[in-house]
Amino acid sequence: MSGIPVLDVFERNREGLSGSICMLGAPDQVPAANENAIYSLTTHFGQWEHHGGHDQQWYFGYDDPALPADFDHVVIFIPKARSELDMRCEWALSRVRPGGEIWLVGARKEGIAGGAKRFLARFPDAYKADSARHCQLWRTRVDADLVAPEFRVEDWLSPVPLMVGGQTLSLFSLPGLFSEGRLDAGTRLLLETVTECPQGPVLDFACGNGVIGAWLSRNWPELELTLSDVQWQALTCARRALRDNERVSVVASDSLSRVGADYGTLITNPPFHQGVAKDSRVTEALIEYATRHLIPKGEIRLVANAFLPYARLLERAFGRVSVLADDGDFRVYRAQKDKHSRKK
Repeated sequence: MSGIPVLDVFERNREGLSGSICMLGAPDQVPAANENAIYSLTTHFGQWEHHGGHDQQWYFGYDDPALPADFDHVVIFIPKARSELDMRCEWALSRVRPGGEIWLVGARKEGIAGGAKRFLARFPDAYKADSARHCQLWRTRVDADLVAPEFRVEDWLSPVPLMVGGQTLSLFSLPGLFSEGRLDAGTRLLLETVTECPQGPVLDFACGNGVIGAWLSRNWPELELTLSDVQWQALTCARRALRDNERVSVVASDSLSRVGADYGTLITNPPFHQGVAKDSRVTEALIEYATRHLIPKGEIRLVANAFLPYARLLERAFGRVSVLADDGDFRVYRAQKDKHSRKK
């Protein structure tokens, strides 16, 4: 047994499958290939990077050009967002060979009961094949004469017009994107503190759908910007929103693994959850990175929930930290690298 209930349920039913299998939204531990060729698709760049990428038959995003054209079977692991489950079902249908199977597997705490209803609504012939360890496995077979529909990411992009500081930004959302592309209160507070052009180049870390970068680019078109995120949906939306600005680059990066160069400004609304648990390691790594990669007199500006201990972390790294805004729920911090500092 793997120790991962959803994988154990998959493994005990696997004998009925032959040929190639795509694990859509696969957990970190994937089953051995055995007689099957196992392919794994993730929307988390760090997971793709950790498992060796294309060399190990891992793929990043629903539109990864290296993906095989089709598979004998597709196993869908239930995502957090129900809208993303709908997208996974359509992607699976477009990639599975006629006569193959599409499976849905998930745990009770992941919402498999509600997910199964959506699966049944899309595939009325689906049935529950197994139930164990608080998990369920559902199966459906694709008709042998089915002409597979084309899956296009463009069909799932939703326009999200946002009014920010008197500017209307044309942004986008995809199923599974954090807060579905809406502007959260913390980011709005952060942008209210930016009253003059930041020192460039600028790194927008954990960029989401690109709202910070888009706002900066709208106000200061000549500003050189790098946007980074770990999630495929965020990167896809940010690239779409900023595709006409040649001074903007959007980079897939797990924390700071693929971000280089030196910056005049690091600006961010960093994540502080790993799953359901609070986890400040990403922000701690960013602050440490800032001490090495900010140019002299460069600054880091971040917004966070007021209860998080980021003031202490910034003081330890930079000596002084300013609170630019505090609405009781969120605080915007600013720390500046000493003009005489050198890289550590």
